[in-house]
Amino acid sequence: MIHGTFGRLSVLLFVLLAAGAAVAAIGKVEGTFLVGGSDAKLRYVRARRAKLDEKGRTGFAVLLSAREATGDIASWQTAEPSERGSFIFLQLEQNGAVWSAELGHAAAKSGRFGVVTEVKTSGFRVQGDRLVVTLRTDGEQEFTQDRYAVDLKVDATIEH
Repeated sequence: MIHGTFGRLSVLLFVLLAAGAAVAAIGKVEGTFLVGGSDAKLRYVRARRAKLDEKGRTGFAVLLSAREATGDIASWQTAEPSERGSFIFLQLEQNGAVWSAELGHAAAKSGRFGVVTEVKTSGFRVQGDRLVVTLRTDGEQEFTQDRYAVDLKVDATIEH
C-alpha cells in the first residue's frame, strides 16, 4: 500500500510540476517600453484570436503587461495604468499589421494613450498556436506630454 500511495503521489507531483512548466511557457516578452526613460518592465503576454470590426475581419488581440492578467484581456483595452500597472494592448490584423494599440505606462502623465501608425511590427508569424512578433517605434515618439519608445519581442501561445 505504501508503494501504491508513493506512486500516486509521484504521478501527482509530476503532473503539478508539468502544469507549472506549461503555464510558464505560455509566453515571453523581451525588450523595453520606455516613457520618460522609465521601463515598463512588461513580462507577461496573452494572445487570442479576435474580431476586429463589424464586417467580420479577424485578427489577434495581444496583451503585454507588467502584472499577470486574469480573465478577459479585452478589458485592458480601456484600462488605466494607475489601476493595473503598465501594459500594451494590441489588435493585429491577420498579416501582423497594427489595427490599434493602447499603451499604458505607470510613468506616463497622460495615463493610457492610443496610437496606430507609431507602433510597427516585424517578423510576424503564426505557427499553430504560437504567435511571434517584434514591436517597435521609430525611435522616441511623443504623445501629449510624454516621450515614449517601444522595442519588444513577443512569443505567445494563442489561447483557445
